[in-house]
Amino acid sequence: MNISTILFDAGDILYNKPKRKSAVIDFLTSRGYDAPLENDPIEKSKRLDAHAGKVETATFFKWLMAHYGVSNPQDIEDGIKVLREQQSAIQFFPGVPETLLELKRCGLNLGIVTNTFNPQEEKMRWFKTIGIDDIWDTYADSFVLQITKPDPRIYMAAIDPINVRPENSLFVGHAQIELDGAKSVGMSTVMFNPDPDCKISDFKVKEFSDLLKLPPIYEVLSGTGT
Repeated sequence: MNISTILFDAGDILYNKPKRKSAVIDFLTSRGYDAPLENDPIEKSKRLDAHAGKVETATFFKWLMAHYGVSNPQDIEDGIKVLREQQSAIQFFPGVPETLLELKRCGLNLGIVTNTFNPQEEKMRWFKTIGIDDIWDTYADSFVLQITKPDPRIYMAAIDPINVRPENSLFVGHAQIELDGAKSVGMSTVMFNPDPDCKISDFKVKEFSDLLKLPPIYEVLSGTGT
């Protein structure tokens, strides 16, 4: 296996938003509303529409407040403020900057494939805080492309501009459907921080820094690859 490129999901792979759910629950219950459903399929579908640019972010947040049953105008305004604040309240996983910088130092292409409505410029500001804002060779943004994972086109949108073939690429993700999407175009897959139903991938790492130990990556780092 001759790997030249590693693509990463962003949220729940490079960073998470550990207080987002609890902040929303605390806000709703403090104002007398019910907590939102866990893994609500309606909310998930609408969020994907927002990620694909089919719904403006502000419109999605208003819809979400209504979906949660929030009707008081002041509560709606305050709730949207909570949503916006938590959307940017990120925490990077241990080992992310050191590992990415080592991968880059050894000549691997690095890229992002993300379902998001956070602009690329905003994410780069987050990345700059740990020194990884200028290491990316490619960036596929669902909101800009108006397609979301697992659509095969979003993975190809990451590698086509840098003239890389799928079989020379790894995709690192946490969601089974997104790993399957990468696999469908011929990429090898790496599971990290998996969702409860995520079970199948070519490789799995427990810690982010374990990427450096994976055989196809270690071959590049050690100079033993063909």
